[in-house]
Amino acid sequence: MLTLPSLDARIPHKLVPQTSRRRGAAFARTLLRAGVVDAALLPARPSADHLRTCQSVLEGWVLRELGGLRMLRPYFAMHLRDGDADAGSGQQPSCVVEWGGESFGVRMVGPALESLERHRPRLGMTVLRALERCAWRTLPIYTPAVVMECASDTYWYGEFDEEAAIEEACGDDAAERESMRESMVTRAMFNATFPAWALGSRTRSLGRRTLRQLAEAADDRRIGDVIECVLRLLAVDLPDYDWSMREGRFVGFSGVLAWGPKDELTTRVLDDYEQMVGESGDYFEPCGEETIGAGDHAALAGWFDRLRTWCAGVKALDELTFRLTDGDWTTQKRGSR
Repeated sequence: MLTLPSLDARIPHKLVPQTSRRRGAAFARTLLRAGVVDAALLPARPSADHLRTCQSVLEGWVLRELGGLRMLRPYFAMHLRDGDADAGSGQQPSCVVEWGGESFGVRMVGPALESLERHRPRLGMTVLRALERCAWRTLPIYTPAVVMECASDTYWYGEFDEEAAIEEACGDDAAERESMRESMVTRAMFNATFPAWALGSRTRSLGRRTLRQLAEAADDRRIGDVIECVLRLLAVDLPDYDWSMREGRFVGFSGVLAWGPKDELTTRVLDDYEQMVGESGDYFEPCGEETIGAGDHAALAGWFDRLRTWCAGVKALDELTFRLTDGDWTTQKRGSR
């Protein structure tokens, strides 16, 4: 009877170059010296690839900070980079950490926001703005205003509406202008699909004091819960992210917030936009990147402090997004606190 050969248990499952192992081990020591991880985060069977073990520890730390998310799905990746090795500077290698979010798909947010706007003028607008602000600082999400920016980039030559594109293609030919307008995405389609306040306006958002008063007075528990989510989100001190440092168009959105069951515009625009960007090859998916010296435990500890704030923002954003897209907001449910 034939038997399958067995390998000695001392033979590793994966061969890792000695140089990579030394660099990974150096960063693993830095991770421990930073004082932000403990033994509970270490895998039961550490990999021969020390950097993979470090990534597993980072993911475990983030998971512990975030708790159970219901919508957002962040990811992290690590790789080591030589310190200007080609230039012969002799600098130590650094670790590059990238992060982003996998898409939760398409969810409907219009009924909830319109219900909030009916409850109190500017409330729906305030909630949407708070969501957008936090998303751009943590895990970006497609919202109506972002979709309109994609339409401007895809169809309108970066303008406010389609007029410049039609002028460029058709000149003064009235028949051609009308034919082109009927076949393309227009600003009128956005105006028909979304309320004006969802596409960006100069109207001031409601202040936190007003939001607290509305939360306390709300007899619809869903509305009160959403407002409290927004207050928690606004309480997180998230710094701005400088997107100008990245080259290309960002496409790594964590999901799509369509408006309602008849909103076919959102998916149409995003399909065309992503096809255009994909064909250009000029894009990036991770929404964040940090480069840390492989032996700089103080810098790593500081980054984990910032990451803790980031996790608080992600947790609040996840809760708000879930509440806005869960259940039937077309009916008026009431309940006690």
